[in-house]
Amino acid sequence: MLDIMNNAKNAIEAYNQALEAHSANIANMSVTGYKSVEVSFQSIYEKLINAGTAASGNMGGTNPMQFGQGMSVSATTVNFSQGDFTEGSSSDLGINGQGLFIVSADGGTTYQYTRAGNFEIDSLGNLTSNGFQVYGLDSSGNLTAISNLPSGTKTDYNWLEDGTLEYSSDSGTTYTGTGYRIALTYFSNPGGLAQTQGTCFAATSASGVAADPSAPGGAVGTIKPGYVENSNVFYLGETIDAQEIQRAMSGNLTILTMASDMISTFISKIS
Repeated sequence: MLDIMNNAKNAIEAYNQALEAHSANIANMSVTGYKSVEVSFQSIYEKLINAGTAASGNMGGTNPMQFGQGMSVSATTVNFSQGDFTEGSSSDLGINGQGLFIVSADGGTTYQYTRAGNFEIDSLGNLTSNGFQVYGLDSSGNLTAISNLPSGTKTDYNWLEDGTLEYSSDSGTTYTGTGYRIALTYFSNPGGLAQTQGTCFAATSASGVAADPSAPGGAVGTIKPGYVENSNVFYLGETIDAQEIQRAMSGNLTILTMASDMISTFISKIS
C-alpha cells in the first residue's frame, strides 16, 4: 500500500513540475523572443519479482513478473523553433535562423544570449535589450559594446540588411553610419543553454561554446530590420497539454486518497 502511495506522490510531483512549465509558457506567450520549455516523462521499472523462464520441452515459459515504480520527469528542453515576426520600430531586429544576439550585464566580463531584438537606446547612448548591453562588431570586425550612440529616439535609428546600424538626426531624411554592425552567434546544441534573467540564456557544458561572433549571413541566419520575433508558444497546444496533466494529477490524487483511506480503515480495525 505504501508503494501505491509513493507512486502516486512521485507522479503528482512530476506532473506539477510539468504544469509549472506550461504555466510559464502561457504567461510568456506575448514576450518578445521567448522560447517555450518542453517537459518529457519516463516510466521507471525497477520492481522485478522474477525474471521469467524459457520454454522447455512440453512446458511453456513464463514472462517476467514486474510492477512499475511510477514515473518521473526525464528532461526539460528549450524549444528554439522560429517564432513569427511582428513589425516594430526601425531600431528593432528579428533573426531568421539559429542566430542569437550577444548581450552582457557586466560590461563584457560574461556574455549572455537572446532572441529579443526589441532594442532601446538608454540615456548614455547604449543599445540595450531588456536592460542588457547589446554587442556588435566595430569597423575592424572586433566584438564591442554598441555604445556612445548619438542622442535620439528609437525611430532615429535604422538597420540595414547586412546588420549595419545607421542614425538620422533629421527624422529619417538622411542616415549616416554609426560604425557598428550587429553581432550574432550560435550554438551547436542550443537546447543545452540555461535560462537566465529575462529572455536571456547562458552557455553550459551541454550547449558548448558560442561560435565566433559574426555579422548576419551564413550559419547565424539573416535579420529582419524593423521587426521583432514573437514568442514561439503555441497557446492551444499548451492549454490542451495542461488539461491532460490536470486530469493525470487528479487521477493520482484519487489513488493516493484511496490508499490513505484503506490504511486508516485497517488501523481502525486492529486498534
